[in-house]
Amino acid sequence: MTTNSIRSRVHFFGSAGTTAGHYPVGCELTVFGKGVERRSVRLDGGRLNQPDGIRIEDAFPSLAAETSGICGLEVRLDCPQARINLLNSRIVLEMVSPQFSLSFTAAPCSADTLQAEGGAQSLEPKLARRMPVGIALHDQLCSASLVVVNASTDLIRPEVRHVLRDAEAPLHLGTVAAESVVEFPLDEALCKQGLVHEALWGDAVIEKLWATESINDSAATWYLLYRDPVHKRPISVCAV
Repeated sequence: MTTNSIRSRVHFFGSAGTTAGHYPVGCELTVFGKGVERRSVRLDGGRLNQPDGIRIEDAFPSLAAETSGICGLEVRLDCPQARINLLNSRIVLEMVSPQFSLSFTAAPCSADTLQAEGGAQSLEPKLARRMPVGIALHDQLCSASLVVVNASTDLIRPEVRHVLRDAEAPLHLGTVAAESVVEFPLDEALCKQGLVHEALWGDAVIEKLWATESINDSAATWYLLYRDPVHKRPISVCAV
């Protein structure tokens, strides 16, 4: 997220589990989104089992002038050492402003096996192929949105379902263009259709959301974003 007051940082920790050697690890960052030219930068000098990170505006100095809001960031890690499995690596994003600091874990990594010169192989974690499932909460303290990150070159139409009073029902959303990020507010769906629970802090709507198999693609990543209902600032993010 990039606005006049919010800046973002990415922290990455290349890990191979119990492997103790500090082998070199490369990191490639790619940004994309509506009104944002897709481009990449490569960061060298990283080491296995050693945390590292960078401010997004340092990696992409012109990004703040191109967008004000949410854009996509793809993180790819690689290691030239054969048979190093980077699936234990962690990516953490951080939003920083004068009023708050919010950190959240990116979607879990999955591995692509690439054939390198001389027959050596490297494993590159990227977006995982899985069925997105999450729990949405709406109350007087927070409002929920579903953020869909589409890193592919094809338009997708999210097909999401939720439990509506003990029965399944579709959650009607729009489309997500290629290489873009869309935030779908859930206030209306949860407030007008959801079952209200009486919690200690007031009324709350809590619902399970899940995507159908038709869009279960590795290029689509899903997050639940919670905002302050008055000031609209982000207060929590969860990968689903």
